[in-house]
Amino acid sequence: MTQDELVEVLRAKAPSIPLTLYEAKDFADAMAYAVDVTLKKRGCEDLLPVEGKEYGPLSENGFPTMLDRNLAVPSLSDDEFAVLEKAAEGSGINLLRSGLRSHLNGFDASITWTDAFVTDTGTCIVNSNREEVRIGTMIAEISIMLVRKSTLLDKLADSADLFLRLLNNGGPSYTAYITGPSRTADIERVGAIGVHGPLELHVVLLED
Repeated sequence: MTQDELVEVLRAKAPSIPLTLYEAKDFADAMAYAVDVTLKKRGCEDLLPVEGKEYGPLSENGFPTMLDRNLAVPSLSDDEFAVLEKAAEGSGINLLRSGLRSHLNGFDASITWTDAFVTDTGTCIVNSNREEVRIGTMIAEISIMLVRKSTLLDKLADSADLFLRLLNNGGPSYTAYITGPSRTADIERVGAIGVHGPLELHVVLLED
């Protein structure tokens, strides 16, 4: 399939995965979108509240909500981070590039580059060898994945060469295949979203 055809497949499949697809004009537009998503979401639930600390109203789950807005960006380069800093200027959002272990009580959103994206299943392939990247994709309430159009794949089997390349890169491999938001039906076969990871997945499509 051509690149344009793969984009059409992604557009058609996005609602059923489910994921929110945003086709950015350029990288600055992608960062502005990430800032907007972070600002518009409800306050992040704090599952480990500290006595005496000021919080927002209780969520529907009964947990206090954080007043601070935190956006984790462990996989951005220095130049890319500078573009995000400009987009987030004056927003009050805390940009977290490292030290995510100290934020395991939760943060609002994360931005992660994907190594490839399978359009047939809506699967993000992410080299997660760095712990900061693994935490970013698991702990954030909203996961924002950056996808270059040139990395779009048709079927899951088409990722075999990439997977083997990442696997044989030396040392342990933590390559992740992420499809949609976290969901499970472990408890009494009742479907639940966000138990083991993000509540929402946003895919931002970029030209190379």
